Amino acid sequence: MALRMGRSTGSFVPGSVGERARPAVVARAFQALPPAHREILAETVFRDRSVNEAAALLGVPVDVVKLRVYHALRALNAALGR
Repeated sequence: MALRMGRSTGSFVPGSVGERARPAVVARAFQALPPAHREILAETVFRDRSVNEAAALLGVPVDVVKLRVYHALRALNAALGR
């Protein structure tokens, strides 16, 4: 099973229902993340890779990618003050 995130679900759009954060705010929050969090979000979200593809590229198990994405998204939400 490949996990895909982003475009169609809007799962990475912070804020309340129907509200979108300004790109500059999200960019600053993203840059404030640790390098490992930025790397995993870049691979899975920005480059639209599945967890299987990201795992192969990064040389780690799929479960590690899933865990890193989970923690990176929590950190991003915290950086956005949500």
